[in-house]
Amino acid sequence: LHGMVRDKQGKKMSKSLGNGIDPIEMIEKYGTDALRLSMIIGSSPGNDIKMYEEKIEGYRNFVNKLWNISRYISQKSIKSKVKSASSETLGEQINSKDCSIVDLWILKKMLNLIYQVNFDLMNYNFSSAGEKLRDFTWNDFADWYLEANKLEDNKQGEIILNTILQDLLKLWHPFIPFVTEEIWKNLYSGSLLIIEKWPTEDNYKKIIEGTSTTYYFEPVARIVEAIRSARSQYKIEPSKKIEAVIYAGKQNGLIESQSHLIKGMRTGIDKLEIREKGDKIKDAVYVVVGDIEVYLIGIIDKEKEKRNLEKEIESLEKYITQIRKKLGNDNFIGNAPREIVEKERNKFIENEKKIEKLKEKLKSLL
Repeated sequence: LHGMVRDKQGKKMSKSLGNGIDPIEMIEKYGTDALRLSMIIGSSPGNDIKMYEEKIEGYRNFVNKLWNISRYISQKSIKSKVKSASSETLGEQINSKDCSIVDLWILKKMLNLIYQVNFDLMNYNFSSAGEKLRDFTWNDFADWYLEANKLEDNKQGEIILNTILQDLLKLWHPFIPFVTEEIWKNLYSGSLLIIEKWPTEDNYKKIIEGTSTTYYFEPVARIVEAIRSARSQYKIEPSKKIEAVIYAGKQNGLIESQSHLIKGMRTGIDKLEIREKGDKIKDAVYVVVGDIEVYLIGIIDKEKEKRNLEKEIESLEKYITQIRKKLGNDNFIGNAPREIVEKERNKFIENEKKIEKLKEKLKSLL
């Protein structure tokens, strides 16, 4: 199933080196499921695997994430009095015509996930199956669908939340049996997860078959990501509200219909204007998402930005002056290993290019 288990530096674990890991100690500290995941994900047949405490701790955090997702969905269902659906009855309760584009998007993602995980398990690719489950759970389901669902008053969305959670718990059960069984017991008292039917993609397929909006959420998600990235790049405080203008071109109608998601999904946009096209907006941060143009207004404090750029340029110029002196020293060139000299030359070239770009940026602010 796997090669040799090594430590963080890739060294063989041994008593004399004292670099071994006591599994019982790790289980008591982080839980059995976290230890199981750290052994499965990232391990391929015949290859050695690195094992260290931070890795196990990281999977403990993921297991906690799954627990919190389940608790949120359970509390939401109780408040809204939405009965849990199973994937077998999902088609009877859901009409694709009443689904939002993000509903159809997650149903398609779930369909693909079940197919891919089944394929990997049948071929003994346990690590690959675990990676796909982790990425779907953390990114697609928690970071995107769950956040979007909070912004939409959609009863069908709540049925979808419950159904996907059920099937996710089933898919995760072979990997993390203890926590998934506990979650299942809390959600559906009186039944055992271990004897539930394994999910199939058929029932998801019935709902999204013939729909043409399955991937319409993608451009919306990319716009949200681009705005968040720009805020991070310009170090804009999360509490600060900004304005945005989007030239959406042919996708104008779609983007307009999803403006509530663009504003609500942690972008900090207070005022949003969506047009088909328009002129470039001066003193705004410009972001391109495919053929969609996004202008963020009020994100730049010109004076502050100028000061920061000038400081960064000054610091880099001092740094490359030091490298220049080193490269001009015959003793260094003659005695240092060739790869070290080459590394210094590359640093010099890279930082010169960086200074040029920063100066261009500074010039645009003057």
